[in-house]
Amino acid sequence: MYSLRPTLLVISFMLALVTPLLAQRLHRYPVVGVSSQGVTYRIWYELGGRTTVRLATDSTFSGTSRTASSSVASNSVLQGTFNELSPSTRYYYRVEDSTGAAISPVFSFKTFPEEGKDAPTTILFGSCQQSHVGDSGKTFDVAATLGGDLFIQLGDWGYHDHLLPGYPTAPGSITQSYELRLDTNYSFARKILSQMGLAYVWDDHDFVSNNSDGAIDPALKQELLAAYDRHIPHYQLPNQSHGIWQSFTVGNVEFFMIDARSQRSPVDSAFKNGPFNPPPGHSMLAGFPVSGVDQRTWLLDAIRSSKARWKVLVSQVFFNPATSSLIDLAQLAGRRDLAIEFADKWIGYPADLDSLRNLLRQGYGRNFLVISGDAHSNLYDNGSHSIVPEFMVGNLDKENSNLYNLFRSYGIDVWTAGQTDSASTIGRIRVETTPRHRLIVESFNERGTKVLSYEMVDSSSSSSPGESASAWSVRGATIDGGMLTIAMENQPIGAGTLELYNMTGVYVHRSSTMLDGNHELRLRLASPLASGTYVGRIEVRGEVRSFRVDVMK
Repeated sequence: MYSLRPTLLVISFMLALVTPLLAQRLHRYPVVGVSSQGVTYRIWYELGGRTTVRLATDSTFSGTSRTASSSVASNSVLQGTFNELSPSTRYYYRVEDSTGAAISPVFSFKTFPEEGKDAPTTILFGSCQQSHVGDSGKTFDVAATLGGDLFIQLGDWGYHDHLLPGYPTAPGSITQSYELRLDTNYSFARKILSQMGLAYVWDDHDFVSNNSDGAIDPALKQELLAAYDRHIPHYQLPNQSHGIWQSFTVGNVEFFMIDARSQRSPVDSAFKNGPFNPPPGHSMLAGFPVSGVDQRTWLLDAIRSSKARWKVLVSQVFFNPATSSLIDLAQLAGRRDLAIEFADKWIGYPADLDSLRNLLRQGYGRNFLVISGDAHSNLYDNGSHSIVPEFMVGNLDKENSNLYNLFRSYGIDVWTAGQTDSASTIGRIRVETTPRHRLIVESFNERGTKVLSYEMVDSSSSSSPGESASAWSVRGATIDGGMLTIAMENQPIGAGTLELYNMTGVYVHRSSTMLDGNHELRLRLASPLASGTYVGRIEVRGEVRSFRVDVMK
């Protein structure tokens, strides 16, 4: 008979060696949020233990590096920040265990250019991905060829209402939703999150369910907000208790990211009596009373106070006000389901749409772009229909729904151009500073082929509306007896073009004109216009101003 003591000693010794290794293991890839001088990270562990995040400007970490150490509890996410970084610099980082051994691959990110300074910038964007388990994100394979200082994910990052039974009320399902988002078997983590910062706002399927709104249990809403904060790095939230709207600046581009779900009034409330008739207070941005600043007030003030050369509204759903007739047309066709689907966009919330439209007409629409998603489509408008340019990429790994051709088949011409095949696409914004200031928006399919492209040119100074005589604006327009009168402030001098559209996006007038620096532009139309509302567009030296005019007889 032999003693068990030596065997127990060996087992104890082996466990002592193995346990630290087991206790320090990543559950998902890290996610970082970037600024010009810092980075915020979220690192998700499978088990607890003391860890170190090592940061350096070379991928071998052979030179000077910085570390941040922390202990984390079981099944939790470590949050941390590195400050005092250099702008426009690529940094490399890895996660190490308590002995200094790497427990992750080497990841990287690039800090933004200095805030408020013109600098070349490349930003990728899009929405609607991971609708099923497994790797189908082929568009992310082209990311390495496109560059990118940041990826803006506009929502529907996972369709958890379909993939997770009982989501989001089933116990543990909210945590599971982030496990799916950050699944390293999916190419988004490997090709995007591993090499650039992330800015993310949810849409309906990754908030609660299809066309979801803020009319949910307050405790559930707080759980969703807390999970977002725990797993996703983000910029300062103006009202963290009520939503995830936020803004940030990359060089001389400011992004305004709305939260189109957590404060949204239910769409159905606009159809209670049959026809579309939104009740007072019906809002996508501020449908519920909140303590502190509401989202609509924040958005308007943020745009008004922005000093950036370029301004980009990040909207989960499309903005284009020229699509307003779609709700009534769907109801006339007996398709209440389609009417509700269209009313899920900005056009279903006229108070929000008008408040932003009025602000943009006051001169704050200069160099303004909307990027949107949600509709599983890739298309854009150059501002002639949508007042300001809008570029939609809502098919990161979904087939293109071909919204552009669908609308045109019914005689609805409200977008400038659209993708016509079924491929998935990824969006890219490029800012160029020489030989002129340009913002170029493009989409590329899963083969890396460019699909759509739109260019904005800023030929004015970098001043903001109200600061310089170069910031001209349209104050209003009238039509009387066939004479169109457009009141302007700081009107430029030069040759331009003027276009008028009806509310279905059809041209009713187009002509060349000469602006002479006066406060008014007067132009006699070739033929009288029928009663109704029209959208106008003036372009001079690459700058575009839009206006609205009503014809009453």
